[in-house]
Amino acid sequence: MCEIAFTDAGPGIPDDVRDKVFTPFFTTKSRGSGLGLPTAKRFVEAHNGQIAIDCPPQGGTTVVVRIPMSAS
Repeated sequence: MCEIAFTDAGPGIPDDVRDKVFTPFFTTKSRGSGLGLPTAKRFVEAHNGQIAIDCPPQGGTTVVVRIPMSAS
């Protein structure tokens, strides 16, 4: 598997919001469409991969994308 992690040092994502971030059209932004993360998840899963979000208690958010390496 190839693993890529994106991390920030912000306040994190509240649990009730984190449960919905991959739901199409769900957004917490006034101008967001709510399609970014659901589209990313569908793309990753279409390639037999996984995408996960972790928000540790001390803050920050990490999004991890795992995609199988191709056999050449």
